[in-house]
Amino acid sequence: MKKTYIFLFILGLILGSCGIGFAAELTASEILEKVDTVMASDSKIMTQQMTLVSSSGQERTREIQLQNKRTASKDLMLVRFLSPSDVRGTGLLMDDEDTWLYLPALGRSRRIAGHAKKGSFMGSDLSYDDMEQLGMTGFSNDFVATLLRSEVLLGTETYVLALEPQDNDSDYSKLVMWVDQERFLPRKIEYVDTSGQLLKVLHNESLREVDGRWIASAMEMQNVQEGTKTLLRVSDVEFDVAISDSIFTVRSLERGL
Repeated sequence: MKKTYIFLFILGLILGSCGIGFAAELTASEILEKVDTVMASDSKIMTQQMTLVSSSGQERTREIQLQNKRTASKDLMLVRFLSPSDVRGTGLLMDDEDTWLYLPALGRSRRIAGHAKKGSFMGSDLSYDDMEQLGMTGFSNDFVATLLRSEVLLGTETYVLALEPQDNDSDYSKLVMWVDQERFLPRKIEYVDTSGQLLKVLHNESLREVDGRWIASAMEMQNVQEGTKTLLRVSDVEFDVAISDSIFTVRSLERGL
């Protein structure tokens, strides 16, 4: 028996020296980087139905279009409201650190200051920062990740990460993210406020593959403190499309639809 142990030990050393062996476990930062890679694209045009649900259950539905583009130096995103008529033409431009909001009633755009980006995006349960992270920049630049455990969530094997914000001015003390171990998409995110209380919960559902990429066709952001929620459903999406840089300018934003 002793000889068998010695043989296995030597064999392990030989295989290791030849670069053959078991795959190393992913670190928390590697998992989060994979999440950002899966969610990112060089360019994308997506149409979504946004439904705002009040604490009393009343619903308001809006249609929005998002255009994303990643250049060598920055990430760009343009959001336009297509309907209903009271918000049609409203637009949001994100250009790295600069965010501009265009309201047709004013006829001009205004820059959103850094602290205001933590507020609600057009009455929804997502902040401007949430929109930016989920739709454009990802999480790696804003959070430090720790791997808590592996867990089965609704029949799916997931990694559970704790994300600590690098920005001391963040509205969140931490995020807890459940990451699909096969597709590396977030299936659930808990947002904890600065007092340590659960503030919001994001659920990503109805996963499907489009042009070789996995996306969540349905998303629900629930504000557990206010009793409200925002539903987003993808009606159309196209990846790697040619989008001119001129689309992502204040002049283009103010031209409206």
